[in-house]
Amino acid sequence: MTIIAVSTAVWVFILIPLLVVWAIAIVDIVRRPLSTVQTAAWILVVIVLPVIGTLIYFLVRKPTEEEVLRDQKARAELEDSSTVVHQRLPGE
Repeated sequence: MTIIAVSTAVWVFILIPLLVVWAIAIVDIVRRPLSTVQTAAWILVVIVLPVIGTLIYFLVRKPTEEEVLRDQKARAELEDSSTVVHQRLPGE
């Protein structure tokens, strides 16, 4: 394998996905209802420590109320659809 092929593989399979996750973290920090100081602190942590800061942010962040409600609704719909699948038809 040549140096160019290894370099391309590193970019495609490691660095580009890390950059995407890093950008998602920055956008998520800006869009969350945090105070200005908290937002600035998290952005600083994620920029100074891109990989570890992003990992820590996603591990520590709490879901918003909207995310909790959306999750509960999805679970309720899943339970409703699973009970419909398991009902027997007349004559079985």
